[in-house]
Amino acid sequence: MTVPPRKRTALEKSRAAERAAHAAEVAKLSARVRELEDTNNTLGKAIGLLHAMSEEEPAPTPTTSDPSGS
Repeated sequence: MTVPPRKRTALEKSRAAERAAHAAEVAKLSARVRELEDTNNTLGKAIGLLHAMSEEEPAPTPTTSDPSGS
């Protein structure tokens, strides 16, 4: 089966446009993945710092009731 040159050219252009659209979508999604990974790393560091800060804080002093105030 032979495909006329005009139809072949139209098919090639259509496929090229489709490939370009796919490549643009892949690039967009890859950038979003990098952005989310960076955010995840930053949040992980912040959580680690919060844990470290909470471990360094002294234990709260127990409250005792003053019997002379009753």
